[in-house]
Amino acid sequence: MSIFKRLFQTTALSCALALPLHAEDQPVETPVTFWDSVSLENILTLVVQSFMPTLRVLADVRYDQIDIDPVRNRMALVGVDVRPFLPYGEIDACAVIADALVISGQPVDRKQGYALNLSLEGVDFDFDCLPAETRPVVGMLGVENIRLDRANVNINYDFASGGAMVHFGADVDELVALSGSADLDYISYRMDLDSEELMPAAHVNHIQITLEDRGFYAAGSRMAPPGMLDPAALEQIIPNALQGVFGEMNGAGSNDLSTEQEAFINQAVLAAKSFVADPSQIVVETRAPNTPVRIGEDDFGDPKAMFTKLTPAIGTAPSAVFNGISTSDLQQAIDGVLPKERSLDVGRALLTGIGAPRNATLGLRLLDPLAIEGIPDATFLMAKELQTNDPSNAYRLALHATSNGQSGSLSLLNDLESDIPLSEVIELQDIMLGGGGPVASDFASIGDIRRAALGHLLGTTRIRSYRAAYYWSSVGAAAGDVGAATIRDEIDTIMRLRGSDTVWAEIKTSLENGVLRDWVGRNLQSELQK
Repeated sequence: MSIFKRLFQTTALSCALALPLHAEDQPVETPVTFWDSVSLENILTLVVQSFMPTLRVLADVRYDQIDIDPVRNRMALVGVDVRPFLPYGEIDACAVIADALVISGQPVDRKQGYALNLSLEGVDFDFDCLPAETRPVVGMLGVENIRLDRANVNINYDFASGGAMVHFGADVDELVALSGSADLDYISYRMDLDSEELMPAAHVNHIQITLEDRGFYAAGSRMAPPGMLDPAALEQIIPNALQGVFGEMNGAGSNDLSTEQEAFINQAVLAAKSFVADPSQIVVETRAPNTPVRIGEDDFGDPKAMFTKLTPAIGTAPSAVFNGISTSDLQQAIDGVLPKERSLDVGRALLTGIGAPRNATLGLRLLDPLAIEGIPDATFLMAKELQTNDPSNAYRLALHATSNGQSGSLSLLNDLESDIPLSEVIELQDIMLGGGGPVASDFASIGDIRRAALGHLLGTTRIRSYRAAYYWSSVGAAAGDVGAATIRDEIDTIMRLRGSDTVWAEIKTSLENGVLRDWVGRNLQSELQK
């Protein structure tokens, strides 16, 4: 074999070994592009991190990880180490270490309002973080470092009602747990058109603050002078202290206490004696006889009158414990013998978990007969409970609640409708309408027809029915009513935007044939001229 032939064979074999056996075995090359970095999670992470340089002007801030969840609208910093620049103490003497800082808002599938949840988990404060004047007192309690098992603030604002629920809590290990809530029926920020200044006010349903003992009393009582915590001594100390506080609060020339202030002092004495005998908790809450109570800027100029309006009370247990559903009512509900007139209150408490332990199964069982009878409160409560697990039945119930003007039901109805196929929506609307829709003789004018069509479209004065709304708006439009024509066209827009053009086209064809048939066969034109 010539040297050229041998060289050729060797080269061919080397090339064959270097090349892949099959084209499909070649790895797919996927180069990284700019768009690979464009995601909502990456953008939010970038936004959060961009604030860090600003924050580090005030404190040294470090964290181990950042976790962003756009769907849950949640951001968490894990392993947080904050060393603030304090005017007292040495640099880095104060260290605040937290397992996690979590900030979350309203989940993307809930559009009824705003929500803000802020929580600190497993927080350790150095003793040196305290101002120098407070350290001796805290040291006498035997506290070296302060640990918060959890601190949180939750704010939920409802678009429809304009109200809000506010909760906060801080659980200090081996000392106290402080929690509070504010139920605001409405938050007003109207503007004075003459001065162009806002006039903020809150319509208060209930405010509560609870201080729970977790070792503070045992530590603090050791510093109390002998006999100070005896019942007889408390009957002197508490009234004297509170009379001084109220006298200063009421202002000069107002030494007389209001009836509500005197009642509060008496309650405070009883609460203090009860707490000393069995350290548990102290609860301060408003017990206004008529709610909501409007509290505006002007009310802070007369604290005595504001105290009367809110009527604060103090005790060792919240009023909800005494005003909740009785155990006898709950037992009757369990046994199926609860009187019908109690079913709504007990059912509501069981579904919401306020006033009784939450039990959705029993709550729905109590409310179902009331919903069958058409009680809007019952249909709305059931619709809210069933919206996740049984949206079709929830939609049927929400149709009834909304048509009867139940507060908050319209937004629930719209949310449910967006998740149900149009064919099923129409079917459920037909079931609820039940053939009970209006006829031409029910209307005294073309304006009545337009209002009926709008009522069926919105669902707030009549059962929502796109069939009925389209039918009567088409009749009104044929009679020359521009408003009715607008309603008819709006229905088409709704269907186009929800992507249901094909399904709706078939339904609309049937409706248009029906309108034309009735216009001619029932002589609707002449009927409307009467």
